[in-house]
Amino acid sequence: MNTAIINLERTALNCFCDHLPEPLVARPIVTARRGNGLTLALEYEGHRVMLTEGGKPFKYCTLDDVIAELADVPNVDSSRLVIDAGNYWH
Repeated sequence: MNTAIINLERTALNCFCDHLPEPLVARPIVTARRGNGLTLALEYEGHRVMLTEGGKPFKYCTLDDVIAELADVPNVDSSRLVIDAGNYWH
């Protein structure tokens, strides 16, 4: 399956998720890269929305930071969070 990637500024996260058509619920995807921190994307219906700041992927320091970012965000199922560490050593 091809996944369309869309950039979304962090400041627009709540608004974007609040306007997902029901019954859509986004799944958070955290990507870890050694020495580069963690990035967060939301996946739904073949789309992947990458959280950015100033147009560049936002880097989180810890998984706790990611969970805090997602706290109280509507239509996101944090219990289905996926951690992608496949490229950690690359």
